[in-house]
Amino acid sequence: MKKKIIIGVGILVVILIIVVMNVKFKGKAIEVKAEKVKKGEIKSIVSAPGRVSPKNDVNISSDIMGKLIKLNVREGDKVKRGDVISELDRTREEAAVEVARSSLLSAKASYEMKSTSFERTKKLYEKLLISKEEFEVGKTDFRMAELTVEERQANLKNALENLNKTIIKSPINGVVTRLNVEEGETVVTGTMNNPGTVLMVLSDLSQMEIECEVDESDIVDLEIEQFAEINVDAFGDTIFEGHVVEISNAGRTSGMGTQEEVTNFKVKVAFDKTDSRLRPGMSSSVDIISSRRDSVLKVPIQCVIERGEEEEKKTGIFVVVDGKAHFREVKTGISSETEIEIKEGVEEEEMVVSGPYSVLSKLEDGDDVKTKKPSRKKGKGKKGKDEEEKSGKSSGGRRKKVKIGG
Repeated sequence: MKKKIIIGVGILVVILIIVVMNVKFKGKAIEVKAEKVKKGEIKSIVSAPGRVSPKNDVNISSDIMGKLIKLNVREGDKVKRGDVISELDRTREEAAVEVARSSLLSAKASYEMKSTSFERTKKLYEKLLISKEEFEVGKTDFRMAELTVEERQANLKNALENLNKTIIKSPINGVVTRLNVEEGETVVTGTMNNPGTVLMVLSDLSQMEIECEVDESDIVDLEIEQFAEINVDAFGDTIFEGHVVEISNAGRTSGMGTQEEVTNFKVKVAFDKTDSRLRPGMSSSVDIISSRRDSVLKVPIQCVIERGEEEEKKTGIFVVVDGKAHFREVKTGISSETEIEIKEGVEEEEMVVSGPYSVLSKLEDGDDVKTKKPSRKKGKGKKGKDEEEKSGKSSGGRRKKVKIGG
């Protein structure tokens, strides 16, 4: 009996403590950051690193093997279509031309003799003074002489073409962006197993583009002609405008079989207006506008959270009404780096909880809250950065834009 009394007293003490604590802390609201639901434009962006490259790059190789005796350009030189940029030793080719010419002259002389002989044979045959067999022999000799002339003409033409190939001309208007040889080197032609000697690379710098690698999860959002903003590291805050001109159909996988395995797709973005200071190989980053919405409801991206078990997980926002936070399920749309579209669930001007993450992650429906507006000061400080890292969301602050193009 005594034991039961002690247990009962203990239970009463615990209940009393709970009641006292509830009374003590009743009305103590949780301090949260809150923002109004706004209406405006929102842009979904696919970002990717890349490098500047010319739209048109030409590898200059030789069609014949030979010694390079003259190099008329240096790296960085401008060239025009038809300019002689290098020359090979012509000794062998000139000798081949002379041999071909001599052979052709000899064949033509033989042809003239065979032609005269055949005309005589034909007249004798018509007068029935020789047999058909003798006529056919004369005809065959004439035809063989004729074919020999044609063959020697083809040989001379080929020899002249090879002679012309010792003079290498520029096929485009452009700039020598890479020079791989020096005078005195022997250049070789390409084969099935050997690409041959690439003397130099000519680039048309009047049309530049960015070659970038886009993650497979983003590639489905991209289309040809989508608008893009290009930032070239060497140009600081300057933003160039461009558009998507090519999307690869096949991805490239790196780190196969490891935790670092990724699949990227090559995407090309052309500059709408180029700059003469752009150089191939410059590091850059590209923001491609994959979708855009006007006059839609939007909130800071960190406002949207998930609640519930895995199978019944709900996406929603905590709306502040009369000092209480109420979890409200919402339907989302596109998102930018900092904001997300809300299609259903909230109204314009309603106050929603935006942070801090440490509070938002533990907030429950019906909790008393005290709101304060988020800081608008420049710079986040260490605490702000830590909270963003924990939430997995970034404010996506952008550098000042000085736009070029349009």
